[in-house]
Amino acid sequence: MEESNMEPEIIFEDWSPVCDIQAFVEKNNRAYYFYLWINPESKEPSIRSCWICNRAPSSDMFNAVVMKKGEAPSMPKEYVEHDHKGMELAADSLSVHWFEESDGAALLSDGKIIAIIPGYSKYENFHGYSIYAKGKGPYAWGLLPVYEKFEKDIKEADEFWRYFETDYWAAVQEKHLHALNEFMGRYEAYYAIDGDHFPPKALIQGRKDHVVYGITCGVSLIPMPGVERVYGHAYKEHRRMELGFACREEHEEYMNKMLGVISGIADIPWRKLTFIDHGTLLPFNGIEGYDYILFLNARSSEKIPMPEYKLCMGNTLNLIWIKLLTAADYTALSEKGLDAFLEDPANISIIN
Repeated sequence: MEESNMEPEIIFEDWSPVCDIQAFVEKNNRAYYFYLWINPESKEPSIRSCWICNRAPSSDMFNAVVMKKGEAPSMPKEYVEHDHKGMELAADSLSVHWFEESDGAALLSDGKIIAIIPGYSKYENFHGYSIYAKGKGPYAWGLLPVYEKFEKDIKEADEFWRYFETDYWAAVQEKHLHALNEFMGRYEAYYAIDGDHFPPKALIQGRKDHVVYGITCGVSLIPMPGVERVYGHAYKEHRRMELGFACREEHEEYMNKMLGVISGIADIPWRKLTFIDHGTLLPFNGIEGYDYILFLNARSSEKIPMPEYKLCMGNTLNLIWIKLLTAADYTALSEKGLDAFLEDPANISIIN
């Protein structure tokens, strides 16, 4: 195929079910690429790219001139698995399948995986996988050695997304309300905090022993991004969470002020493509006298209470408590470290 000056052409596109990510396939005169465009309308968009295949004869060299122009290059011959003369893709054969965290996706052609951009592709100069690549190429790694693993992941993800085509929300509410009523007494208020966006999320409020509780319902439906990179094979024990806030009745106005805060926090993992973990800190200015939020996972200590949750889609459900910190608390935490800071019973208490 002779090289031409054609403008890059988008031949397929799709959107993440949860995150603000557009997936698309683009072809130029040299190659096809699979892209994930993250927060495209924001002030700080970013893009992840993965080479799919070459359209023109492969070169033995890197095309530095093309890259300096900001154009997508062809893959050097030594990393190309297909015919070195090039190949074509049929746009009507393509489909995108999103992983459960919704920050990574697989590109299929006629039901066969041809490229994958996992959520962790942004790290360590790794782009993704292509069935038409071999070895660890500069723009894609070979998919074949890990094909069966990802094929299984995609089948599970497809089943996961089909679950949301059922009347699932009533069953989710019932399960959470049962656990929360056992933990904090009969609930007294229910607030939708999803802004009419998928997935549905709510904050359920109750009180017991002069303590007011607010605990979310539905946040755990979608696993948080980034957990696998930190926790490895144990990631399914950490990737689903609900948020909780508790204060004494004399500080009940705190709960009213925290409603919007909790709603915003509940969206952070999929907006920022990260996860909230035990010990995570967040700057805070919502209540006078407090400067930070410290997140405490109830499963990290027997001293931290939590409802008796059943498994969520086969995964452990973690309750992450929101603890407000003063400037003095933050200084002590910084000086002592998390474990030593939490040795003080006052600091490990989730009651604000």
